[in-house]
Order: sequence, then C-alpha cells, then structure tokens
Amino acid sequence: MESFWLAFLTGLTTGGFSCLAVQGGLLASAISGKETQSKQIVGLFLIAKIIAYTFLGAGLGLVGSALTISAQTQGWMQIFAGVFMLLTAARLLDIHPIFRYFVIQPPRFVYKFLRKTSKSDAYFTPLLLGSLTVLIPCGITQGMMILAVSSGNPVTGALIMFSFILGTSPVFFALGIATSQLLKRKIFAIFTAGVIAILGAMAINSGQVLRGSIYTFQNFYKAATTDVYGSGGSVAGVNAEGKQEVTIDVLNNGYNSSSDVLKAGVPVKLSLVTNGTRSCTRAFTIPALGVSKVLPQTGSETVEFTPAKAGSLAYSCGMGMYGGTFQVIN
Repeated sequence: MESFWLAFLTGLTTGGFSCLAVQGGLLASAISGKETQSKQIVGLFLIAKIIAYTFLGAGLGLVGSALTISAQTQGWMQIFAGVFMLLTAARLLDIHPIFRYFVIQPPRFVYKFLRKTSKSDAYFTPLLLGSLTVLIPCGITQGMMILAVSSGNPVTGALIMFSFILGTSPVFFALGIATSQLLKRKIFAIFTAGVIAILGAMAINSGQVLRGSIYTFQNFYKAATTDVYGSGGSVAGVNAEGKQEVTIDVLNNGYNSSSDVLKAGVPVKLSLVTNGTRSCTRAFTIPALGVSKVLPQTGSETVEFTPAKAGSLAYSCGMGMYGGTFQVIN
C-alpha cells in the first residue's frame, strides 16, 4: 500500500509538471480550436491516459513476474532512471546542446500520426491522444515504469501506474489549457528541472542503497555526524548455540537494530520484528547476501546468515528508501 501512496504523491507533487513538459503539446493540440469545450476535452484526455497507463503497468508487472529481479539489479535500474532524470533536467535548462540527444522519442511515423489525429474535431481525438501518451513518457514516468517492472506482479504494476497517473491528473487538469504558455516561460522550465534533478539524485541514492553500497546520502551523513573515535557501535552478543543474536525493530519509517557490529565467520540469528508496520520496510533485503524477505504487518521473522568477511554489510527496504549497515569485524 505504501508504494501506491508514494506513486500517487510523486505524481501529485512533481510528476504532473514533468509530464506536462513532455506531453503538454499533445493536450494543447487536442484543445486547440475547441476552447469552449476545454474541460470536457481535458477530462477525456486524462481518463484515456489513466486507463492506458494502468494497462501498461499490468503488462510491465507481468513481464517482471517472468523475471527474477534481484535487489542489485533493481538498484541498477533505479540508478539508470535517476541518471536519465538528471540528463532530462540538464536538457530542460538547455545547459549544453549535447543534452538534447538524451531523450526517448517514438518513431517519426508516430509523430506524423499524432499530428494528423489532433486535427480531428471529434471527442475521439482527446481519447486517442491521451492513450498515446504512453509512447512519450517523461523521466519520472519511466522511473515509475521501472518500479512496476520490479514489482513482478501485474496487479501491483497496474496499481502503481494508476496511482501515479491519477496523482498527475490535478496538475494536468488545472494547467493543461495553459500548457503552451507555461512552457514558454523560463521560470517554469527552471522549476521543473530543479525538481526532476532532486528526484533523480534521490533515485540514484535509492539504487545505491538497494545495491548494498556504502556510498549513500545516509552513510555520508552518518560519517559526518558520528564520532569515529568513539565506541564503534554495539557488538552483537553470542547465544548458547554459538550464534550472534540481533533484533531489528521494523518501523514504518526505518529500522532500529539492537546491534550494528558483527564478527566475521560467526553465524548470525537475525530477528525482524514488526508491529502494525505498513510501509515498504516490510520488504527486507540484504543485497550482498541475496537475502529477501516480505514481513507480516505484525509478527516476527528470522533470517540466518554468516558474514564471510570484514567490511560493511548493508540492508534496506525493497524500494531503497530506508536502510542500515552492519560493520563486520574480524
């Protein structure tokens, strides 16, 4: 449920502006010459768009269900989406002509077909143009599409895309008529580019978390605010079976571990405890060990593993939003 709300809020806060920058021309062409019917046309455009992307999400989830997508692979996919968002921001700001080449475009015949179709006076026009926006996704939409694929479930994929496009709809409805004028203003392009750049950096960071990398914003902050000459953390205790015991309280907004230092070569008994947890933290993963577990809303699950070598061992939620790190020592 948390991923659907995040998709909706992403669409509501930033996705609408990003999509307008890419797809606004289609909506403007559908409205052109029919300003007196603008509300009906925008409504039909959005209905067709929501339906089309919901089916697209189901298809992407179905494709993902046939694939075994590891946390590492999902991390790289998020990093790719993040880099594409940064390139999109640079293109919107026209920083350098080279960034104009970093855009996904449909074949030329699609654009010719769209131009011919947009001249029709029938209500069929906005319905068709709205559905054909799937051929021209913006950078943030592509990030949502990757999330739909990684879900590995057609229903989940459909709901992710439905939630995201539903979130973008108020912006489209409110600003759709004025799209052409807005896109001509530099301040709108700057604002959109700035938001996309921030989201791109966040996507890259989430990808790093999913990969189990130590190079994340969270670790940089921890390194900057932690006394490196202090105690070095809480070392896990060893039970009668010779296993290191660690308990992680799985919260809606992160993880709280009883210990953060493990000894290499000693088996670990990790207890994951939830209590009314509904966020993405329930999808627990240790990327470097290939551990992945979906936790109940309330209950306790056990994961056992043996850290083989000294160094950092990262764990995170399935979306790379929340995570933590064990320091493994010899």
